[in-house]
Amino acid sequence: MLRTTTRSEFSGRLVACLILSIIVVPSASAGAPESTPDATNLSAQPSVDRHRQTTQLDPSARLLSGGGASEYWTLYIELDSGLRMTQQFLISNAGPGNHNAVAVGHLVEEGREPYRYTNGRRRARWRLSEDRLFLDIGSSHLDLHRPVGELRITKDDIEIHLFFAFAESDVAEPVPSEVLPENYRVDVLAVAAKTEGTVQAPWMAQPIAARGRTWLTHTWTQSDEAKLLDRRIEIFGGKDEASFYMLQLRKRGSFQRSWLLQTVAEGGNVESIINIPTQWADEFTGAEQHVKRRYAVPDRFRFSQGPDSGLITLSQNWLRFDPLSVLPQPFRWYVGRKSKPLHIWADAQIEVRLYQAQETPPPLDTGETESGENPLNSGLTSINSKGEIEAEATIRSMTGVASIIFMNPSKRR
Repeated sequence: MLRTTTRSEFSGRLVACLILSIIVVPSASAGAPESTPDATNLSAQPSVDRHRQTTQLDPSARLLSGGGASEYWTLYIELDSGLRMTQQFLISNAGPGNHNAVAVGHLVEEGREPYRYTNGRRRARWRLSEDRLFLDIGSSHLDLHRPVGELRITKDDIEIHLFFAFAESDVAEPVPSEVLPENYRVDVLAVAAKTEGTVQAPWMAQPIAARGRTWLTHTWTQSDEAKLLDRRIEIFGGKDEASFYMLQLRKRGSFQRSWLLQTVAEGGNVESIINIPTQWADEFTGAEQHVKRRYAVPDRFRFSQGPDSGLITLSQNWLRFDPLSVLPQPFRWYVGRKSKPLHIWADAQIEVRLYQAQETPPPLDTGETESGENPLNSGLTSINSKGEIEAEATIRSMTGVASIIFMNPSKRR
């Protein structure tokens, strides 16, 4: 095995609880890595109920075949100190050879320019454990072994050592195939997972203790992603015991699909609102030239599914970068012939209203609601013509971030 790090930094009590709560699934033997699931069964995805607890997913590398095949793990980490981290580990068959790997991350502190760190290796020069759960790409390491995953960056000017919990309270769900393009799969492996460790940025004299939350997704496809999608948006949010994840995919002239996953802890239990395909609308409130930009970012997104609805308002764009800039040549030239991507991270304010039918209606409240009240900011009940309460709205408001990936400029679509 390639894993050599100790986990003494992580709370022993938390680890003990995780070991007791985790569901053990038999894994591939060390001598037979080919038994790991691959793309031959991409279309097989279980149907999932609206309310459900954690699903045990396989986060291991698929090592797909085919010239357009790729897979990547995306992490967004929000620390209590205010530091933010974006991290992606990519395995791609683009360019010469198969299963070349790139790791790129950004460390962001308010008032400073985002700090980028990268590693890239040909297949023969990066390591993958036999069970395909530990990636070692130069000085960038990702360990996906349960019950506690690990992100470790050990470059000369930056050191990151964070552990994130694959806990029972952390939602894990596959995005249903009906909202995804053919031969394209996304697993949400963790939403707001408890995170601890140490971070030392270039501007720090020594490492600091870090606590926070991690969102983690795994995407894989045998096709060229730029041909499948025009744009991919992920929303990560959280407040207190509530956490939020939303995915929206668009291919102009073909489809626009969204998927919502939200968890709320009440009374020690986690209520999961999952696998909800939604309708999604971009809204531009600025000047017309804003809409005509090569990469047009809406000011807000409005979504709905039946009576449920929500509004996501974007504000500051704190990171904009060309994903191809981190690829070594000749891979950058090869991929750039087909795609001119741009990746944007922005602050987001999330407002969600979810209705839940009541079996026994409570007594009617005869108080009147003040006029002009924003319906997304208050809980309301639906009352039929007989004055009976039919459903109650659960309102959630939280801060978050949006990851917006344009596969090509808007004017090319």
